[in-house]
Amino acid sequence: MKKDHRQSTVGPWAEQKLQALEDYLSFYTTALKNQPFRLVYIDAFAGSPRSKVRGSGTHLEPSPFLDDMEIAEAQEQFIEGSPVRALKLQDSFSQYHFFDLDKTRAGTLDRICESNLKVEVKVGDCNPLIRDLAPSLSRRNIRGVAFLDPYGAHLEWETVKALAATQTMEVIINFPVAMAINRLITRSGKIPETWSSQLDQCFGTNEWHDIAYSVETDLFGEEILTKNKNVSHLLLDFYLDRLKGIFQCVAPPRLICNTRNNPLYYLIWAGPNRLGLKGAEYILKQGQKLKKSRK
Repeated sequence: MKKDHRQSTVGPWAEQKLQALEDYLSFYTTALKNQPFRLVYIDAFAGSPRSKVRGSGTHLEPSPFLDDMEIAEAQEQFIEGSPVRALKLQDSFSQYHFFDLDKTRAGTLDRICESNLKVEVKVGDCNPLIRDLAPSLSRRNIRGVAFLDPYGAHLEWETVKALAATQTMEVIINFPVAMAINRLITRSGKIPETWSSQLDQCFGTNEWHDIAYSVETDLFGEEILTKNKNVSHLLLDFYLDRLKGIFQCVAPPRLICNTRNNPLYYLIWAGPNRLGLKGAEYILKQGQKLKKSRK
């Protein structure tokens, strides 16, 4: 049986990320709507068009008219995914590229967009697909935004580098250093080869290892690896520095936390011009101000 939106779930914090994306895309398309550019939107890990918010629909109140299942369904909350938010903008993009590794999710997107000639949906690893697409985005009449929202450490540095090389594309990156990446960096320093290779591809180098660990000497004079306590912040700074080496502008990142206020990931904007930087800085800061006002 194929999955529907009820089986695609996200945490309540996902709304912060998606609203920031929607706000920036609205700013971007409005700013360029009267310019002679062909606007391109890329959603690298497109996901489901609509997802259930985890935990919603679980607090039931008795009703003489509805059974428990009907009550739960009535209380469930759903949020629109990034593809839908990009498609519903008042000022639209000229071309949309949606990529997803899951055939079911991609198939759902394809059915929703089948009458929209601006949309291309592809199934597969977005990394080689975007790198193949990137050379065609280097034209002078192209401008665009790529939303890079991996499920873990699956966004490869070479993909980000290819987008930067176009000098026409901006990126909004979900950098999951506080959770997904940090979990791959074991306390002992004994990291499975597949994890280590994934981190090499994510950072585009193996230098992350020397940043994540310190070498200490035990009582017997043997060297041991110790994971640094502030590894997430160190690796975030390292990643930002690498972004600044390939993009002209990089905005201060916005931290997204879960409902217990534990860090999850950072939203990072990078692009080739200062107009985009100003818009990204304003939108990401607004999100932080809203979060502080709720405390």
